[in-house]
Order: sequence, then C-alpha cells, then structure tokens
Amino acid sequence: MNKSTKGALAAAAGAVLLLGGAGSLAYWTDAATVAGGALNSGKLTLTDTTTGGCAAASWTLDGAESPAGAAFDPVTDTLVPGDVLTKSCTYTIGAVGTHLRANVTASGGAASGSLAPALTVGGTFDVAGAPVTSITAADDGKTLTAKISVAFVPTSGNTTQLQAASLSSYAVTLNQIHG
Repeated sequence: MNKSTKGALAAAAGAVLLLGGAGSLAYWTDAATVAGGALNSGKLTLTDTTTGGCAAASWTLDGAESPAGAAFDPVTDTLVPGDVLTKSCTYTIGAVGTHLRANVTASGGAASGSLAPALTVGGTFDVAGAPVTSITAADDGKTLTAKISVAFVPTSGNTTQLQAASLSSYAVTLNQIHG
C-alpha cells in the first residue's frame, strides 16, 4: 500500500472518530432531591344498618288504601293492580378520600314468572332526606336510605289474576368515579 493510500485511510478513520464523538460535549449539570413520603388510600363502604338486616326488612303497601303503610307479607298477602310495595333499607356510608365521588346504583330485582310483565321494579336513594344519585367524602358516616319499590301496573287486565312472580335479589352499589 502506498503512502498516499495509507494517509487517506488514516484521515478517513480520524474523521469517523471525530464525527462519532461530536455529541460528547460536556455541559454543566446539577440535581436536586424530591422527597418521598407516606401515601394512604381512602375507602368506600356500605354497612347495612337496617333493623334485623335489609334481607329481613318488611315490605309495606302504598298509602292509597287504609291503613296507609301497612305491612305486606308476600307469603300470605296478595297484590291487586295499582298496588305499590316498598322496602326501605339503611346503610352507613364509609367515604374517605380527598376528592372521592361515587354513583349510587341499584341492580337486580328482576321479576320472573307469569305476573312479571305487569310489575315494575325500581329504587330511589336519599341521604338525610335529600334524593341522591351520588355521594362524596362529605357523606362519610351519614345514612343512605334505599327504597326499593315494586309496582303492579294499574292498567293490568284480567289475565293477571291468580298469577305469581319472584324477585331476584336487589343490590345497592357505590361505584367510585374519578371526575
């Protein structure tokens, strides 16, 4: 290999090495410590405080007939079109979190059987007598009242006589949302 070829190769190798190190300029740097710390989570609970438990709570008949709010025993009593049965259950709300919000929902309570098409099942909720659809941490320790209702459609015809229905269990749920 001649001297000029060796010189050209050496110059090319030197250029490659210089280009490869072009990003290695040193700049001043500094760092600071961001202190960690303890973190704690909140809670979201419903505790059944219904006397004897919600499952054992009695149904009451609407006040359209006398006596208003009479107890209704599904084993021995029967419904007629227009009747509305209500079961009230109470729960203590456990809601701890800096910006906690939860929707109050109900599921289940589906009617089955030959009388089912003539029944509507629903629920309403209140805290301290005020209707609610959601709760916040400000409701911690307060009482949530769930009123489950079963209405026998008033316009039901003769085909609903001597029919039966069963209700599935009804679940009251707090679903935390982050909004």
